[in-house]
Amino acid sequence: MDRGDGRTRYKLRGDGAGSVFVIDEKTGNIHVTKPLDREEKDEYRLIATATDRQTDRALEPSSTFIIRVQDINDNPPVFEEAPYSATVPEMANIGTSIIQVTATDADDPTYGNSARLVYTLVQGQQYFSVDPQTGILRTAVPDMDRETQDQYLVVLQAKDMGGHLGGLSGTTTVTVHLSDVNDNPPRFSQMKHHIFAEERRCGEERRGEERRGEEVKCGYLAKQVMDPSGLNASH
Repeated sequence: MDRGDGRTRYKLRGDGAGSVFVIDEKTGNIHVTKPLDREEKDEYRLIATATDRQTDRALEPSSTFIIRVQDINDNPPVFEEAPYSATVPEMANIGTSIIQVTATDADDPTYGNSARLVYTLVQGQQYFSVDPQTGILRTAVPDMDRETQDQYLVVLQAKDMGGHLGGLSGTTTVTVHLSDVNDNPPRFSQMKHHIFAEERRCGEERRGEERRGEEVKCGYLAKQVMDPSGLNASH
């Protein structure tokens, strides 16, 4: 304690003493010299001692101070595994789980809402939904047809402060591929087929062979022609 005679001098040692923190040797007030980043170091332990200016002896036991850096919302959410790619069967039921995206926030999760994240869709709301708490992406319609469109680009956002105004955000993309299912029956390229056999020529050959006393097996030459609808036919 300062005796008021100007003989007391205060000294400081410990984490960041002389660089991050300085002490007024006359009053004992401690000051910070630069901005503190909780994500770099969240706690400092300092020791202050009152000494006699002439003898440099301690006038009383040293005092220990623990300075904890209070968090502010200065880190946006980050999707560390982005971009994502996933596959879901075409015609899947509404609510089918596709993939779970996860963002992280370097702010203190125990202080306020700085690290409380909410997930939303920025692009793809017509076909998909996302759980705001878990980040699970699901189908929102039952009739996505791979033969019509085989992939979709979805943009998701994670916002801290519980999604409220002033929160920081980060985005990622998910490319959703539709896998094929057996939903198309076989179809004939033509609805009608017309077949003609040239039996007269075959008959003439048969009679000629019979006259020579040989066994005859008659085959027919078939021709496929164009049907009245105008579809192409092959010979």
